[in-house]
Amino acid sequence: MMLREAVYTFASQSSYSELEEATNDFNSSRVLGDGGFGTVYYGKLKDGGEVTVKRLYEHNCKRMQQFVNEIEILTRLRHNNLVTLYGCTSRRSRELLLVYEFVPNGTLADHLHGDTVKEGSLAWPVRMNIAIDTAGALAYLHASDVIHCDVKTNNILLDHNFSVKVADFGISRLM
Repeated sequence: MMLREAVYTFASQSSYSELEEATNDFNSSRVLGDGGFGTVYYGKLKDGGEVTVKRLYEHNCKRMQQFVNEIEILTRLRHNNLVTLYGCTSRRSRELLLVYEFVPNGTLADHLHGDTVKEGSLAWPVRMNIAIDTAGALAYLHASDVIHCDVKTNNILLDHNFSVKVADFGISRLM
């Protein structure tokens, strides 16, 4: 599957070099994690905006397919509990990048098993809201004929208020 000729552009009209600068040349200190097909970086744009940038590991057929799949699915969907895709680089760029909204509070996995685990930080009412938000996002996906295929705590992002943003749609399926 090929990227469409009409390439999606960044909402802020960021160029590859601006994203490179925003991530401090994709410095390891900016790594937020690893997705199914790429490393995920924190980026701070010149205008002060914060973004998440997923950088494709290498250009092989399977990873390219996941990259395109994520674009195809996320450009069709809008929901409060799904991560927002701002755009991507074109196939003519040096590297393939996806740019998303930055979700500042890490993953659910971080809060359950990681370095950010704090006693009482995920009280039962907060956990219940996370479960309800996640279920709402999955119900929306299913009503939109999308199956996520990779729901796990690493793919559930949390904002400052512990509201959910489901992420990583590389292996999702459009039914």
